[in-house]
Amino acid sequence: MALLASPPMRIKRHFYVAAFAASLMCSPAAAQDRPFLFSISTPRSDEQHVTVHVDAGFGERPFDLVGGDRPEQCFGVQASLGNGLTVLGRVGISIDQGDTRTSQQGELLYNVARSPMHQGSVAIGVGMRHEVGGVNVLLGRVVAGRHVDAWRLDGNVVFEKPFSTNRDSVDVVTTFGVARRLTSAMHVGIEVIGEDLEGFWEADEAEGGARLLAGPSIRIAPRSARWQVSAAGGPVVHATRSPVISDATRSLPLTNRDGYAIRASLTYSLSKM
Repeated sequence: MALLASPPMRIKRHFYVAAFAASLMCSPAAAQDRPFLFSISTPRSDEQHVTVHVDAGFGERPFDLVGGDRPEQCFGVQASLGNGLTVLGRVGISIDQGDTRTSQQGELLYNVARSPMHQGSVAIGVGMRHEVGGVNVLLGRVVAGRHVDAWRLDGNVVFEKPFSTNRDSVDVVTTFGVARRLTSAMHVGIEVIGEDLEGFWEADEAEGGARLLAGPSIRIAPRSARWQVSAAGGPVVHATRSPVISDATRSLPLTNRDGYAIRASLTYSLSKM
């Protein structure tokens, strides 16, 4: 999604205003972590809570949630229901000259393993995405994470089954993030994402081939506040190339060119459910 000069300025102003408003509402309760922007993390406890976030991006089509080169905002929610259950929801909204396009996605995750001694967990989940082109996609996700002293590691593997004859039978997406807490509020790290990895063994992969991104991430999350702000991104490299390019929903650009993608987010933790 390529953003023009004026929309990014408006998005930045809206982002800063929202961040300031959230900071005014902070409370002594600790903010619920959303450690990474490209990886999902499951809660480290069974305490019920809800976290909401708004994402914005710039670069060469960094979101691609609703298709086309147009400004877009992504609104999401992550709710911990207790007993190892987590619900994820996301809506992408794009408005361009009166034309509004949306995509919707929902997932349910369940923690199948948790080790308080090693501060690690493994979760599996299923979900569904409705893309702007009208294609429904069945999702399967595996989430693994661990917290070691000042370090946090999370990784996801997502299997996507689109109900369309013009798409791959199954798409594979992997993400990984590692971050270290430098101060009580600042965390820095690296995020990696690999999309359509079936392009390594399918020459006619339907989304343009396998794409990789690896870049820095930074997160500011004061322990005494409910809000946090994050940013991550880097260069996008085509590990393989395919002449076929679909309109699938992806986090990285669906083109045959190398580029870049940067994502920024404001997250706010609500009170207990």
